[in-house]
Amino acid sequence: MSSNNKKLLVTYFFPPQIGGIENYYLNLLSHFDQSEVSVLCQQQPGDKEFDLTQSYHIYRTEFFGGKLPPRWLKLQPEIKEIMATEKASNLIFGHFHPLNVIGSRLKAPYYVFGHGTDIRKIKDNFWQKFIFKRVYRDCQAIVTNSNYLAQEIAKLTGNTDKVKVVYPGVNWQQLNQPVDDFEAQRDALGIGSNDLVILSMGRLVKDKNYETIIRIMPALLNLLPNIKYIIAGDGPELENLKALADQADLENKVIFTGMIKNNDEAKAFYYQLAHVYVGVSAIAEGLGVSYLEASACRTPVVASKQGGSAEAVLDGETGILADPKDQEGIAKAIYRLLSDKDMWEKMATAGQERVKREFDWAIQAEKIKEILK
Repeated sequence: MSSNNKKLLVTYFFPPQIGGIENYYLNLLSHFDQSEVSVLCQQQPGDKEFDLTQSYHIYRTEFFGGKLPPRWLKLQPEIKEIMATEKASNLIFGHFHPLNVIGSRLKAPYYVFGHGTDIRKIKDNFWQKFIFKRVYRDCQAIVTNSNYLAQEIAKLTGNTDKVKVVYPGVNWQQLNQPVDDFEAQRDALGIGSNDLVILSMGRLVKDKNYETIIRIMPALLNLLPNIKYIIAGDGPELENLKALADQADLENKVIFTGMIKNNDEAKAFYYQLAHVYVGVSAIAEGLGVSYLEASACRTPVVASKQGGSAEAVLDGETGILADPKDQEGIAKAIYRLLSDKDMWEKMATAGQERVKREFDWAIQAEKIKEILK
């Protein structure tokens, strides 16, 4: 990008906070000329240490620190000042929020990225619908991570003329690097070399539907006694999920890792350890990057048939899609993958090849750069 096309990314979600959107921007910006981009993001614990590790300029603020509503309006002069300091000519809003209208108020060329909940929840709020239509009118483009989200936008605006669909990338090379002390880490979790491992990874919140997998574990263990279910992550539902596992007498069968590092090296161990990755979210997801990361490591996926999951997981080819409310259907899908070696091998190979072909971060980042020119 030329020097007169510098960008300011404005996003509430950014490292060191852990999450999918945070990881998305960490990876995306690593493919930009570091002198051509700067970031305005939310203050959070540990941010000073993290910011020192990045080559681009990072500005921190309290996004909703205004004295009067809308409390985000105090961002407008901050954004204006940073754009002048950085000589940035374009704005990128990292997710939809009514604050995106600041781009219109500043009369600056701006882009909006949509990831999932930020787009999906608009239809339920009159104010957000009103603002979104103005943002859609004024912005240069909206970049979404799935065709599903593009269709959700069409329901709100009547067209997708400004919508650009670019799937997120996956660092498949890093995820496939040999893991140091793999066997020692496996043993520390209480996983035997002959165990069959089901994995779920993410923030432990109700919508992720982890309890469904815990509830079907006794039936699966009756068929395959050497199954272990690893839930990697932390969140407000942790204690409830532990209690549910205890009630079902699943001690040593359901393993909670607690918080894990949000980097490819840490996640690679779990993806490489797993035989099946399961993510049957109770709500529609924008796409589901964890499905792609699992596929990159030759781990077939059982995912929800709702939302953009069907774009991340090709049903019957790289995994199996299931109704998140159908416990029996989910159990059957997991059992098929764990018991049918030919099916497992076919889906493992197809999933990894597809990620290499269609979701390489370097290629996806170039597509996004073309849109932002």
